[in-house]
Amino acid sequence: LVTVDDVRGAVHCHTTYSDGRHSIAQMAAAAAGHGLDYLTITDHSSAAFYAHGLDDDRLRAQWAEIAEVQATTPVRLLRGVEADILVDGALDVSPAAAGELEVVVASVHSRHKLDEDAMTRRLVAAMRQPGFKIWGHALGRLVLRRDGVPCRFDEVLDAIAPDAAAIELNGDPHRLDLDPVRARAAAARGIRFVLSVDAHSTRGLDDIAYAVAMARRARLRPAQVLNALPTDGFVAAVRPQR
Repeated sequence: LVTVDDVRGAVHCHTTYSDGRHSIAQMAAAAAGHGLDYLTITDHSSAAFYAHGLDDDRLRAQWAEIAEVQATTPVRLLRGVEADILVDGALDVSPAAAGELEVVVASVHSRHKLDEDAMTRRLVAAMRQPGFKIWGHALGRLVLRRDGVPCRFDEVLDAIAPDAAAIELNGDPHRLDLDPVRARAAAARGIRFVLSVDAHSTRGLDDIAYAVAMARRARLRPAQVLNALPTDGFVAAVRPQR
């Protein structure tokens, strides 16, 4: 089964550009301290206004800073975004930005109380959007605070199966999403996973241990985990525009 030592990169990381507590440079230094090969910078998209989400202009400013920090760290810094899945299933990222991004995490952050039919349509539409994406904190649960969204999960998996997306196992201890039973169902279809930290601070990088524990409960092996790949393999696997 997959172990912490198999994980080569920290995926789904926020910085002070949105609702993170630490800068790109601080996150990169922490990733280097953990011996990681790569770090995805995936701050919120503009629809997440409450989290100071980034529009295209701020994304490009962030990319310039990523390039500056890259010159100072051995950790590969990947340009990304956590794009909101809008109520109609569209992803909150412009075509112009999507063409320059290296990773897109697609997540529901609003309208969690849609009924099962509407939420299923929303998620199916999102998974069928052009380009590869990582389905972030898939059911949107918050431990002891909010149940996962209602949806016909098998129908969403049907939309993913043609290799349109990977599913995140989110190690944030407030989320711990996706549960092992549904993760096994996805794995049985050949869908691959990303073990993520959803880090909003340097300390959040430690949460990979929780994601790995969830993956082990789901009986996942390193070959099923995209961020067990070396840097070039990971970038090729998750690039939105292939």
